Amino acid sequence: MAYLKPEKDPATNPPAPPNRRRTAVFAAIGLSLLGLAPTLLSGVGFAGESPYAPRKPFAAEPYVPPPPPESKVRLADNGDGTLTETGTGLMWTQKDSYADLGKCLNWRESREYVKSLRTGGHDDWRVPALKELYTIYDDTKENVMGWDRDKENPLHLDEKFADGAAYWYWAEDHENTQLHDCCALSFYFVQGFSNMRVFTMCAHGGVRAVRKAR
Repeated sequence: MAYLKPEKDPATNPPAPPNRRRTAVFAAIGLSLLGLAPTLLSGVGFAGESPYAPRKPFAAEPYVPPPPPESKVRLADNGDGTLTETGTGLMWTQKDSYADLGKCLNWRESREYVKSLRTGGHDDWRVPALKELYTIYDDTKENVMGWDRDKENPLHLDEKFADGAAYWYWAEDHENTQLHDCCALSFYFVQGFSNMRVFTMCAHGGVRAVRKAR
């Protein structure tokens, strides 16, 4: 005859209460193993209490603007109407032809103009090559110094250069063609690009003379 285990009467033998602390510890350990739980407190709370350390409210670091870009153009004022770019050893006239004459010059006029210059006591001024014009283009500067003071078109030139400047300069670089009116390179100091122009082009342009300082 099989022995039957007598059933417990819930009224007289209630089940033992669950171990809440042990249950919470096991739950926290399981979450921690899954990488889902934050740092545990030294003690695990009971129902209604958080077993995790409180999180600090998020506060973003204050925005610090980056420092302004550093100019690569190094100009020394010689005090005689000339500026020397110390990195290249090129000497430039402080005034360009537009600031000096109050008018634009075409390519042939620009060549004649620089031949007649005696700025700083020098007589070997010339029209710069395009690559030389690039060395004084300064994208960290925006100065309203054009001949008409147009605020919408600041020049990327150092303020050591004189006001009343042309917006673009002729370069010595030119095409040897059979065409009478074609063509020479120029450099635009508002946006920093070069283009080819016919020799008789004049509007808003001129020349900034250069020579070797050493």
